Amino acid sequence: MARKKAQATTKPENDAKELASRSKQENGKAKEAEQEGEVENNNAAEEPEPEAEPEAEPETKEEADADAHTGQKRKGAPTAGTKTKSNKAPRQGSRTSSRTTGNPATPKQLLNFLLSAKSLEYCFPAEELEAANGVSSGKGKSKCYSLTSPSSFTPFEHLICAHLLAKPLSHVLGMRSIRTLLNEPFNFSTPDDIVQAGEKRVWEALEVARTQHRQKTATYMFGMAEAYADDETMFTLAEEANGDGPKGVIAHVKNTVPGLGNIGGEIFARRVQCVDGWGDALWPYADSKALEAVREIGIDVKDAEDLQNAIEGLIDWNLVGDLGLQEREVSKGQLVGEDMEMQVQTEYVVALERALGCVLEGKVAELRKAAASAFS
Repeated sequence: MARKKAQATTKPENDAKELASRSKQENGKAKEAEQEGEVENNNAAEEPEPEAEPEAEPETKEEADADAHTGQKRKGAPTAGTKTKSNKAPRQGSRTSSRTTGNPATPKQLLNFLLSAKSLEYCFPAEELEAANGVSSGKGKSKCYSLTSPSSFTPFEHLICAHLLAKPLSHVLGMRSIRTLLNEPFNFSTPDDIVQAGEKRVWEALEVARTQHRQKTATYMFGMAEAYADDETMFTLAEEANGDGPKGVIAHVKNTVPGLGNIGGEIFARRVQCVDGWGDALWPYADSKALEAVREIGIDVKDAEDLQNAIEGLIDWNLVGDLGLQEREVSKGQLVGEDMEMQVQTEYVVALERALGCVLEGKVAELRKAAASAFS
């Protein structure tokens, strides 16, 4: 089925200049010393525009399947111009520092601890956990990045998360923006919610979240909502998943979501694979950044299927006890029968998300020590 691209609305040149000026002013006001430049985001640079030239496709089906599972790009042979390893002392939590530090915990201890509620403080900012606990204790609908099961988000809500996590924001700002948009008083959970509220209201939500790049992000998210307000767009995305797996999903997201490129598509595919109806087409999938984070913690897996096997073979619920999620059945590992596969898929996504969060928070060494101590 041919992909249906979102139609971009052409704006007058003066409006574009005005928005650009407004965005620059906002970015200057939004700087917060403890958040800018000190906490690495899921992506080091902003996503390319949808019009960016796509990456070269793998040459064979086998290579395509491998890319779909791991999200890794093939690298060319090193040249004489390849940079040498830096002599600078690595900061705590970086790939270099964590790999040169002794690991007191076994892979089994690490994986069980990572999935337990005890790992939360090592994987998410304190602000996120404090606010998320407040959100989850309130009445009615509530969703947050750290404590809501990824299986409870809708595909469109996962697109919102991917949009915010793929931006050049700090870890804490991305999560704060997700909480703000998905809960009271904004409740932007569907395309219609955003379209009816209008672009200005989206900007107001981002203003409340005190995030950066508010005007640009509001424009992009409103454009995404307009594209996905047509049910056919999400249906086509699901068809791409059924036909081409993660690779098709990533390409379709890049083509239909303004402001997102491959990284945003990878984040979406990583999170949506545990949502009912999507697992058969996508699971197990792990983008290269998340899979590398799992390895950095000390769980040596080759690819997405290897991580799946590790979860199915090493998880001991007597050790995990509780995932720490709002949804108590899945959090306690109590989904059985037809829901058992969703249980494992959720554990898989939670492991990827927490491993990545731990690396971004720079707490790999602390998590290792805690895991060894908890299960000694």
